[in-house]
Amino acid sequence: MRIAKDQLIAGYPALTVRTFLRRSRSFTIVPATAAYDLKISEREAVDFLLQLASLGFIASEHPPVGEPAAYEITTQGNAFANASAAKPVLRKTADLALEQFMERLGNLNASPDYVYRVKSAVLFGSMLAEVERLGDVDIAIELEAKIAGQAEFRSWCEARRQAAAERGVSIGSMVDWVLWPRTEIFRVLRARARTLSLHEWNQVTRMKGLRYRVLWGTPKRISRLIPNGRQD
Repeated sequence: MRIAKDQLIAGYPALTVRTFLRRSRSFTIVPATAAYDLKISEREAVDFLLQLASLGFIASEHPPVGEPAAYEITTQGNAFANASAAKPVLRKTADLALEQFMERLGNLNASPDYVYRVKSAVLFGSMLAEVERLGDVDIAIELEAKIAGQAEFRSWCEARRQAAAERGVSIGSMVDWVLWPRTEIFRVLRARARTLSLHEWNQVTRMKGLRYRVLWGTPKRISRLIPNGRQD
């Protein structure tokens, strides 16, 4: 999916909505969090979420009586969150981006610094089509923590946040701060390559009829995790 930079969605710039949906993937969405994230009133946030729901980007849960409406991002919303505003690229450009991504993945998994390693990665989307001009290089990534102990895991996560702060990295909201140990993996792997579009693993496991190619991991295990998909 591609979007225009001057496009409006629910009365807001498409890029703003895309960023909001990206940040909301791992959380239940309520008006208060939308108001904080977009710096709008809670009443405006209610209207905004209703419009997103009408577009099929989010779906409402049923909160207890007297509680605010709560939403989860939908498959369509995930697709919009992953939409690119960049121009199509030539296949040779996409091939180079994929080659460089795989090199970074190998280096990252070999590094002792990070809390997570990549357990699985699959390629999907336009790069599997027989066309010369492509959209993004779409890759879904499954991460696994390198350690199971909760106390040591929390300590390691905090160390990664502090290391980022010392480097002057702008992490943003409290939610971004909490998610940083995962987020930095995506940043390292993407390396600001505009051609790459990296996706959370749970996005592809829910897709029906997904055609994909295994880049990293065990094909048999991955086929079980993406039961409605088709390996290329």
